[in-house]
Parts: sequence; structure tokens; C-alpha cells
Amino acid sequence: MLVFVDVAWLTLVGATALTLYLVLGWRQFGFGAWVPILLALGVLTVSLFGGVPGTVLMDGFGRMLFLAALIALLGTLRSAAALAREVSQAGAYLTGQPASRRYLALTFGGHLFGVLINFGGLALLLDMAMRSMDTDDNRRMSAEIREVKLKRMTLAIVRGFSLISLWSPLGFATNALLISMPGLTYLDFGPFGFAMSFVFVAIGWAVDRIEGRRFRGKALPRAAPPPGSALGAVLVVGHVVLVGGLVFLLHGLSPLGFQQALILLVPAYALLWSAVVGMGRPGGPTGAVVAAVRGAWVRLPDMGAEIGVFAAAGFASVVLPALIPVDALRSLIAELALGPAILAPGLSVAIIGLAFIGVNPIVTSSVLGAIASQLNVPGLGDPLIALAIIGGWGTVIGLSPFITTVIFCSAIIRRPAARIGPIWNGPYCLAIFLAWWVVLGVLMAAGVL
Repeated sequence: MLVFVDVAWLTLVGATALTLYLVLGWRQFGFGAWVPILLALGVLTVSLFGGVPGTVLMDGFGRMLFLAALIALLGTLRSAAALAREVSQAGAYLTGQPASRRYLALTFGGHLFGVLINFGGLALLLDMAMRSMDTDDNRRMSAEIREVKLKRMTLAIVRGFSLISLWSPLGFATNALLISMPGLTYLDFGPFGFAMSFVFVAIGWAVDRIEGRRFRGKALPRAAPPPGSALGAVLVVGHVVLVGGLVFLLHGLSPLGFQQALILLVPAYALLWSAVVGMGRPGGPTGAVVAAVRGAWVRLPDMGAEIGVFAAAGFASVVLPALIPVDALRSLIAELALGPAILAPGLSVAIIGLAFIGVNPIVTSSVLGAIASQLNVPGLGDPLIALAIIGGWGTVIGLSPFITTVIFCSAIIRRPAARIGPIWNGPYCLAIFLAWWVVLGVLMAAGVL
């Protein structure tokens, strides 16, 4: 309702309801959720005694509600996908590829599944990868080869999933930046991130080929995807293209903002998809829609940590800049002669460093993006700020053991998060970070950014 009307009392009611939801779900909070939530509570406490205008607090509550609703409603696609046969077919097709094609298949699969159903897609592919290790052929392999195969499949999926932060209009990074930096548009950074995602795929493929080089001469069983499963992969690609295109179309043809179009269209698409899936099944379209709605509703109580992180990021990104003396900070930056060549990479490094002490990039990106945008440093425009932030986000999402992606992966494949992130994926993350800043440095030197 707040998409169409801006009423203070409705915002307060919503903020109260959201707070009650988080209080009831506090047992789900891990370290990565407590850090941003306590930060937001600290910001609220200081602002109440620091003379922050009520309008700023109301804006903070509004953004808190919007981001919390966004993460909750994006989960409706996951419920629809759980009913769709093509999703499981696509997963079987990707995990069943022979070694020569497996990395690229799983990377693109992890990316497309992540765009469409976010962590639901990550869980589906990782679970299928784990189950594929229990086949007779894989059980006949040595323990070392089995571990390397699991590692390579896991990293391919995680790396593909992490590419979402570079460009996806349905991704958390894109929406966190667009909301915290009102002067920014998707076209300021999305196309660049999309192009660089292919560079990152090439880097990951090269790293994977080096990893598997010592096993190439061995006669290992050759995998093959199930017959007919390729159609499922094609249909999943179609869903990603269609839902993304519809969001842009609604945004372009209506006065709705990008996130407003997204928050309205995604659940509508999920319901329509469920209805189509239900055709020819017992219960029909109505039964399928009811099942999808029930699935989303049942999952909602288990999303406390995710929603809490998003809510905290939304509130802090609005209110914290009001507590920071931006003019004094701008003067300090001028005195120290800190230009874009230092500040922009500094934003990336800050995103990565804070993620290693448990601060989610959703929070740091929202806050740092809002603050950096207000500094008005010559040469440090909103597009460069956004690219610096998503470069750090895309690097650390598969690196820090405190990031939800790595923790999620650890729980499914039953390997320590510290092994998956820094040890397994560290060389790749360093390579893509350097590649990102080499390209950005060239563009900055050429005056394009």
C-alpha cells in the first residue's frame, strides 16, 4: 500500500509490525544478523537524542519497510519454482554435465537460478551436486578425487551465484544501491556489471581448469544429463528474461520507480507461473496458486535473519548520514587531497574488510553509498561509487566466512565456511578484484568515469 500512498501513520504501523516480527524471530539471528541489527538500534538511539528531524526518521522507517518487503516478496518466486518441473529438470541438466562442460554449466546455472529464485536456486543446485556424489560411479572414485570434484562443483555454483551482485535487477546489491542513492539509475552501472560478469566467468573457468589439470589423464566416469532435461534449462532462462523484461517494461510505461515496479510485478509473476504450472494437475491452477502462497507464508517465519539484515540496512542508510557531519568529512577529504583514485578503491576495500568482521554488504553498501554520494567529491560521481561498491560486494560474497552465501553453502555440503570461502575461493576472488579495478582504472584514466 505504501507504494501508492505516503501516510505517516501507516508507516508507523508497518514499522511496529516489522519490529514485532523481528522480536519474535530473534532466535534465528546469527552473528551476521546481530551486527547490522544492533547497529541500526544504536543509530536509532543516538538519533533520538541527537536532534535528528522526525522526517528523516520517518524516511528511515519507510526504507526499512520497503527493503524488508522486497526480500519477503522475492521469496514468492521460490515458492512458484518449487512447483515447476522445469526447475528440477534444469538442475539435473546442469549437475549432470561431463567435466569438460560442467564448470560453465554450473556457473551459468548458479547465476540464472540465483537471479530467479535467489537462495532457493543456490540451495537446489548445491543439493543436487551433493546428491550426485552418491552415485555408484562417484563412490568408486578415490576420496581425494571425490573431494576435488565436490569442491569444483561447489565453487562453480557459488561463483555463478555471486555474479548476481554485479548487475541483476532482482539482486540485493542493485536494489540496495538504487534505494540509497536516489540520483543513480540502473543504466549507470548495470550494463558494465553485466559485461564484467563474463570476464569473471572466464577467470573462474581458467582457475577451475588449473585445479582439474592433474586429473585429466585418469579414466574417470563420464557424466551425462538425463534425457529431455535440456528443455528445463531453456525454460528457466526464459523465466529469467521474461520477469526481468516485465519489470523494466512496467517501470518504463508507468510512473512507478524501479523498485516499486519490482515489488509489484514479482509476486504477480509468481502467482501467474504457479497457475500455469497447475494446469493439468490435480487441483488445477487454483490449487497450485494456493500451494505457492502457502509455501511463501510458511517460509516467512524462517526468514527473520534475512529480513532483519535488510530492514537494518534500510534504516541505517537513511539515518546514519544525518548523524555524520558530511561538511566536516568533505573538508577533511579535501585537506588530505583524497581523490577518486583513492576513495573509490577504498569503498571496495571497506566493503570487503567489514564483511570479514560480520557486517553484511547490504548494510555497508547502503550506508557508504549514501554518504559517498553526499560528499560531492569532484570526479567521484554516483556511477563510480556504485561500481566501486558492487566490485567489493561481488568479490566478498563468496569469500568471507560470515557472508550468508558461504554459510548457506557450508550447511549444505557439510564443509567449514572458512575452508569454502578464504581457502577454496580466495585465489579466484583476488583475481576478479584485481581485474575489476584494472578495467575501472583504465576507464577512470580515460575520463569515461
